[in-house]
Amino acid sequence: MSFTPENENSIWQDLLSGDKHALAKLMQSFFRPLANYGLRFTSDKELIKDSVQELFIVLWERRNQLATSVNLKSYLFTSFRRLLLRKIKKVHKTATLNLDPIYLESFSFVLGIDNKMIASEQAKNLSKHFNELITKLPARQKEVIYLKFFETLSREEIANVLEIAPQTVSNILQIALAKLKTGTPESVWKLYKLLLALLFVENLFR
Repeated sequence: MSFTPENENSIWQDLLSGDKHALAKLMQSFFRPLANYGLRFTSDKELIKDSVQELFIVLWERRNQLATSVNLKSYLFTSFRRLLLRKIKKVHKTATLNLDPIYLESFSFVLGIDNKMIASEQAKNLSKHFNELITKLPARQKEVIYLKFFETLSREEIANVLEIAPQTVSNILQIALAKLKTGTPESVWKLYKLLLALLFVENLFR
């Protein structure tokens, strides 16, 4: 289901009113994006499934306490991220929940070609080139790129998810893109931007 600000608010209000169909719509639309996001932090699919399911259970059980107006996608990603990282902490029995040095170091994703129209040797080489560059980025930069280009979140939405200032998001994104562009011929960089819409994240949650 494609969400617009209008139907997003309507579905949220239906959820708050106790409409189970609204809950089902949210789960159907957001289960896979949230699960894919979870895979950037851990390969434990059962933990990810449990976390997504728990998120929606909590939303339902606490619907009378939730804000009446939210940015739905940002709210769900923020809530899921917090919940999953707490579960990871519990599993690993770490002493503190220090997100940056402990958990964000493991944030990872790679680009892949899934469109036969561009599955040429040039496209494959392009994907390989940028995967190598992305791998070298700090985890926080990778996460901002992922949320920006693959989840199409706005600067403000990313700031909410990562719990940082919007300007910090802009700074991180500019630094990351500058690193990706460094050492890349201008013609290749332009081609990359054209292909970006057709590149997708590999290892999607099945």
